[in-house]
Amino acid sequence: MRKVAWIVAALLMAATPSSAAPDGRPLVAVLPLAANDTGIPYSVLPSPSELSIMTGQLRAGLEADRVSLVVQRRVASAASAAGFDQTVPARSCTVAECAQSIGRAVHADDVVVGAVTRQMAVIWGTSFSIVDVKTGRIVGAESFGYKGDVQAMELGERTAGNCIGRVIRGQKPCPPDPGW
Repeated sequence: MRKVAWIVAALLMAATPSSAAPDGRPLVAVLPLAANDTGIPYSVLPSPSELSIMTGQLRAGLEADRVSLVVQRRVASAASAAGFDQTVPARSCTVAECAQSIGRAVHADDVVVGAVTRQMAVIWGTSFSIVDVKTGRIVGAESFGYKGDVQAMELGERTAGNCIGRVIRGQKPCPPDPGW
């Protein structure tokens, strides 16, 4: 009887997708960074290629901080299937509710969602939220500002990824952003 119960339990566990990475770390989905329209007349939005590069740098920073990530194509496909377009501010997912639904679709534990503001040619900022997929609560929020060309922002996104990785793993919070 015990053997039958064990086999049934094993089958149920195999049928239920586990969101944790094979090494037991939480599995994190990173939504492609969205452009944040400030409403300032004549402001320049980050281009789709800049957003893509910055998302890649954010992911690289998270990976360097030993965070297990959902494959980016899966996250982008889930966002697109849900009707979101991260390159268009009016159609992007930047709040906890949509992040939670996308996180569920890709079986993640947490979702990192962020919006990039380009206030002037050389002043950038990114606001991030870390959403717990199970509860839908924002478990961390960080903002970073940068001054310089897009390469400075790319470096900043990688640094932000390291910082967000520490928050996800429950370690020390990010240092205060000096701002520009």
